[in-house]
Formats: sequence, structure tokens, C-alpha cells
Amino acid sequence: MNKGIPYLMAALVALMLSAGWAAPVLALFDHVAACLDSGGTLDLLHLRCAPPTAARDLLPGGWVFWSTAGAVLVAMVATRRRSPRRRRFAAR
Repeated sequence: MNKGIPYLMAALVALMLSAGWAAPVLALFDHVAACLDSGGTLDLLHLRCAPPTAARDLLPGGWVFWSTAGAVLVAMVATRRRSPRRRRFAAR
């Protein structure tokens, strides 16, 4: 008997076991991709796709987005500095 056949069989068994594990994981990725492509949000605790609501789509991200944008603008204004004037030295 060829010495490589047991290794080949072990590799095939490992591939079959990994395919059995990978199938549900890949199905979950397909479910998530379809949910997000349709514009919904995914509830990870219950693995449900929540459809988008019309009121939430009017504002990008809701109050979290606008409060973050406001904080960034305040930080930009508070840390703005005028550039110091450079002295020009006469060449001697």
C-alpha cells in the first residue's frame, strides 16, 4: 500500500470536517450581507434583520452623529491658532 494514502485520507477528513463547520458560518455571512444590502440593520443578539425606518433615514446616524459632529467642530474652533508671522532676515 502506498505510504501517502493515509495522509491523503486524513487531509480529506479534515477538509470534510472544516466544510461542516464553515457552512453555517458562510450562511450567516450571506444573511448579514443580504440584510445590510437591503438597508436594514442586524440584531446580533437575536440574529434578526430589522428593516430600515423612514424617520431614522432622514438624519445620518441620528443624534449620535450630530453630537459627534458638533463636538468635532467645537474642538476645531477651540484649538485653532493663528500662524505666527515669520521674520524675514535681510541677507548680508
